[in-house]
Amino acid sequence: MTEETCPFSDARTPLLFKVLAILGAAFIALVLLRFFISLCRGIYTCFLGQLLGFTIDLRKMGEWAVVTGASDGIGKAYAEELAKRGLNVVLLSRTLEKLQSVAADIEKATNVKTKVVAVDFSGDISIYETIRRELEGLEVGVLVNNVGMSFPYAEYFTLVPEGDKLMDQMIKANCTAATMMMRIVLPEMDKRRRGVIINVSSVSAMYPMPLLSTYSGTKAYMDYLSQAVHAEYKDRGIFIQSVKPAFVSTKMSKIRKVSYDVPTPATYVAEALRTVGIEHSTYGYLPHKLRSYVHETLKNWLPDWLLMKISKDSLQAIRKGYYRKKGMTDTFLGSKSSPRESGEKKSS
Repeated sequence: MTEETCPFSDARTPLLFKVLAILGAAFIALVLLRFFISLCRGIYTCFLGQLLGFTIDLRKMGEWAVVTGASDGIGKAYAEELAKRGLNVVLLSRTLEKLQSVAADIEKATNVKTKVVAVDFSGDISIYETIRRELEGLEVGVLVNNVGMSFPYAEYFTLVPEGDKLMDQMIKANCTAATMMMRIVLPEMDKRRRGVIINVSSVSAMYPMPLLSTYSGTKAYMDYLSQAVHAEYKDRGIFIQSVKPAFVSTKMSKIRKVSYDVPTPATYVAEALRTVGIEHSTYGYLPHKLRSYVHETLKNWLPDWLLMKISKDSLQAIRKGYYRKKGMTDTFLGSKSSPRESGEKKSS
């Protein structure tokens, strides 16, 4: 019977092989270490930080919170949660009836005041003068920039239905709105040397997303804007946070089934608010953090072209499923008719 020996103990084993083996082991250990550190960070920011008293008492920031996109989903959940914490709430969105309904529910459930302002953030920039007037005299301690738009489905840049109009509206809702709202509330926060601004970005801001190009680009803008302005004002008592959720069960995500990885807006927001004062850029919810930490690790070690290929392949599969469900065909990838032509034929 032949005695087995370790190849590393064989004097004839090439030195290069030994060096590569050591480097490979060191690389794997480094990747695992970085992920472990990220995991510890997630546990700290979601649980321990609040227990140790490092989160911000939002009620001390001011009497009022302002929430954009407050009639549904994550925005509505922020408005409700902030009201539970004792802040009066200004709700801004497009549909007055929805805002009034949310405001009535909040006042019924809590002992706070509400104010509604119906504005279309995808429209003309003149709306910000209206908003400025409506907020005049209010001590705004918290601003949540949540309003936003996405594509109806994953699509190539030139094939997006009504693309010119949609992209113009998306940039206004996803970028201009947060920028202008910050310019409205920041001066008064700066005078008082306290305040919190929460900008709802997206996990899609992590790297470019083919087939969701404009959406991921606008969310990256939101993330970078938040981090840059936070660096400008953090020493003046103002905390600015970029929140980057993955899938949440909302109308925009079109996901109805709630799971551990796809929380309700209320569950997501309650956990995300625990990170205010601890993380200026956060994924908000522990399962989202764990998945995103894996993506961050891959981003650090894999080339950008490979990450975008993986993303593109995944979104192409989703696009293909959407086309099949809607009975659409596609000349762009070699089928009979374009999505626009298919839609026109179906509607005629």
